[in-house]
Amino acid sequence: MQNRWISFRACRRRRRCGVVLLLLCGLLLWLPQASTEGLSPEYRLKAALVYKLTRFVDWPQLPRDHFGICVLGRGELGHLLNAVEGREVANRRIEVLHLNRSDDIGAQCQVVFIDDSKRAFLRPIIQGLGHRPLLTVGDSPGFAEKGGMIQFIMKGKRIGLKINQRQVESAGLRIAAPLLGLATIVDNGQKDRMR
Repeated sequence: MQNRWISFRACRRRRRCGVVLLLLCGLLLWLPQASTEGLSPEYRLKAALVYKLTRFVDWPQLPRDHFGICVLGRGELGHLLNAVEGREVANRRIEVLHLNRSDDIGAQCQVVFIDDSKRAFLRPIIQGLGHRPLLTVGDSPGFAEKGGMIQFIMKGKRIGLKINQRQVESAGLRIAAPLLGLATIVDNGQKDRMR
């Protein structure tokens, strides 16, 4: 019995490592080197992760012709996301939109990256979005605890994830189990389980 448990744990660990490798493999390869020269490698990696996360999320409905990644705020990451414009998610062409106000977030957005420059307004922004089927992503401290869905966190020199599963579900979205297995799950301020 114990050998099965050890074998199960080893298999699970290998599966997690495989998912991490898939996420990280080639993350920086698709970003044009010239346009990102001089920018923080951390931000380049986060921009790549925003794009890669879309492959692990199921939306109830998507527009027929495009997939919108909207950037709220003016930070380094927003400019780096321009590199994914024209790529595809679920056979839809990505459009990157830069927004100044949360009121501008509409049906054209499937993912909203909320820049740290909007940290002071985070709670009202997220509350204003209601339960629309859009994925909110950010890297501000406390982003997931304040109602954001996916937060990038630094773990030493690595980037980790916090996921607010309750917010994800209330928006009608579904995140694939392999991604959930790599994240710290929070529930509106309470750490639910650590991975």
